Amino acid sequence: MGNEALEVPVVDDLIELGLVVDRGEEPWVATATAWAADGSGVALTWDEIARSVAVRWFDDAGDRARLERERATRVSVRRQDDGTIEFRVWMRSVDLGGELLVQVGRRVTLCDALLAT
Repeated sequence: MGNEALEVPVVDDLIELGLVVDRGEEPWVATATAWAADGSGVALTWDEIARSVAVRWFDDAGDRARLERERATRVSVRRQDDGTIEFRVWMRSVDLGGELLVQVGRRVTLCDALLAT
């Protein structure tokens, strides 16, 4: 597991999906935010150089969940046929592999898996 670059989506493609996209102070950091029909939101932030991601699920009452992952290898954002936005992050290190899936549609669903390799 060397220092491969983190594969990330093209920011203009995310804007076309209707997401709010903010660039960080550093050009290699970005945040994409999607909103569910129930009013909650999910912000996915990635750092291409650190190969890290952070997911923040929030609503009017505050944070519902926060997850951070290191050793990310790929970030994918796509719109499913039903309009649901799907954030997917793959991670891999010498002894762990995993996938984080967050779907933002009528509501937010989150699935996080880390397995020993």
